[in-house]
Amino acid sequence: MVTRMREKGQITIPSGIRESLHLSKDSILSIAKVGDGILLMQKPSVFEVTSRRFIKAAREKGISLENLLKDLRKIRHKNP
Repeated sequence: MVTRMREKGQITIPSGIRESLHLSKDSILSIAKVGDGILLMQKPSVFEVTSRRFIKAAREKGISLENLLKDLRKIRHKNP
């Protein structure tokens, strides 16, 4: 099958595929670059789910990326 990308990067998934995978307009899809291709998956990857949880927990604790990097540099300096 062939489809065309629109101006904002939108593509149409053919109806037969959408129906066979039970996809609807609000379905959540993960996208990944695999070699020279693109892989669409029906659910977020484990990494994405874990990443979102980590970001949420860090925000709740007031931990910034700068804090994490600063601590990492300290640890690396102590344990070369």
